[in-house]
Amino acid sequence: MQARSRFFVLLVLIAASLSLNAAQPPAYDQFRVAVYIPVGVVQHMKDPAYLQKSWDDLTSQVRVDKVYIESYRSGVVAEEALLNTVKAFFVVHNVQVAGGIAYVGSGDSAGFDSPDVAYDGTFISMCYTDPKQRELIKHVAEITARQFDEIILDDFFFNNTKRDSDIAAKGNESWTDFRLKLMDDVSRGLVLGPARAVNPRVKVIIKFPNWYEHFPANGYDLEKEPRIYDGIYTGTETRDPVLNDQHLQQYESYEIVRYLDNIAPGRNGGGWVDTYGTFYIDRYAEQLWDTMLAKTPQILLFQYSDLLRSAQIGDRNAWSNMATSFTESGLEKWYAYSGSWELHNQPHPFMATESH
Repeated sequence: MQARSRFFVLLVLIAASLSLNAAQPPAYDQFRVAVYIPVGVVQHMKDPAYLQKSWDDLTSQVRVDKVYIESYRSGVVAEEALLNTVKAFFVVHNVQVAGGIAYVGSGDSAGFDSPDVAYDGTFISMCYTDPKQRELIKHVAEITARQFDEIILDDFFFNNTKRDSDIAAKGNESWTDFRLKLMDDVSRGLVLGPARAVNPRVKVIIKFPNWYEHFPANGYDLEKEPRIYDGIYTGTETRDPVLNDQHLQQYESYEIVRYLDNIAPGRNGGGWVDTYGTFYIDRYAEQLWDTMLAKTPQILLFQYSDLLRSAQIGDRNAWSNMATSFTESGLEKWYAYSGSWELHNQPHPFMATESH
């Protein structure tokens, strides 16, 4: 009996030792924090000193569970050797890794720290009827799948070109019908098929942007694409509600998650926020709050080098001294009423006077 007891104690000690050496679980279990690294920043990571210093600076402020390492954007294709080196760095630091692709034509969009890429203020998609660009799309899918078991497509995966090849391929169809069919074919034949051929394990995620009223006209097929791809992701980024041409309101960071959760139940991987089109820093925080409150399992911060820059407060004078209506005491009142509260007889419990 004593020998059996000693053997049992030995097993417990071995198990405890193994658990100490295993990867530690995250400090929170409700959602994960991820960071997207555009290809221009990946190029900077050729310098080991920059890679280590930037990572140390970033993680001194926020815990990062996962990074998305981009292989292509705006005509820039990362070398596979560099992708492998950057991936290995984060694996050593116990960070999950995935690939990213922004299918954008050269010079048509911001290069994000790439000095060779200009931004002219407009977003122009790749021409998916151009044989050379089609071959590039396939090539990028293949090299990315060789390096990663998961790939996310940035929301530039739309179509708005009207070149001669587009007009010829469209025929008598409407632009909406043509683009929906075209992007479904591109998805299967140039992205998913080639990626899965080189890596049968790969999971490809499509991110939908925060402009749902324009989805079909730009080739986003919310009926078929959630079934074609292995999962979806939600663009919860918003802009200044008045001065920006998109007029995206704060609440849309929440609404778009609820909408896409119903498009692909249980397969919406998270919300994607950025710092652009805003005039005060609180706008960024609002995106984070609404994305979290919409119960996304992961928040993706776009993008790596922006997170290393000093934040600018912006113009807050019109409302900075006003009390907020979203308070801790308001939440407590909400739960305290627990169904007995009547909307027409009492003030809304969220409308408290204190500010937190």
